[in-house]
Amino acid sequence: MNQELRDQIRNVDLTQLEEQFKGAEYRHLVQQHIRKIGSQLELAILGAVEALTDEEKVAIEGLAEIYNEAGYQQDFWRRDCSEVFQEICSNYFDVMSKHNLPSEDKIAFNLFQIITMNFAIQARDQKALRKFIGIKKNWLLR
Repeated sequence: MNQELRDQIRNVDLTQLEEQFKGAEYRHLVQQHIRKIGSQLELAILGAVEALTDEEKVAIEGLAEIYNEAGYQQDFWRRDCSEVFQEICSNYFDVMSKHNLPSEDKIAFNLFQIITMNFAIQARDQKALRKFIGIKKNWLLR
């Protein structure tokens, strides 16, 4: 774990974030990550993962796989972003509790970001996935 990176993650209000995500399809957040972060996605996800403790990495490893599998369902991408956000955070808190590990709101959000950035990297690099999700890589390609 990189304590400096962890300290840089600001505290978040999960309820407020959930409200902000309401009404947008999850695929649009993935598209926004591609457009705004683009070629820096690998660095961003590396930093987010480095901010996790080894125990957190082990405990939440399975969650990333669950959402990778969910990505094969087209309706997953059309879900309300706030629902996906709330579900990922809830699963994080459940997993941490099962492993008797402390949980933090900012790490729940960090996990959501890791999963979303992972999808963005895959979609950025795979035209067929972008088509499946229903997003465009660049706003000029509308």
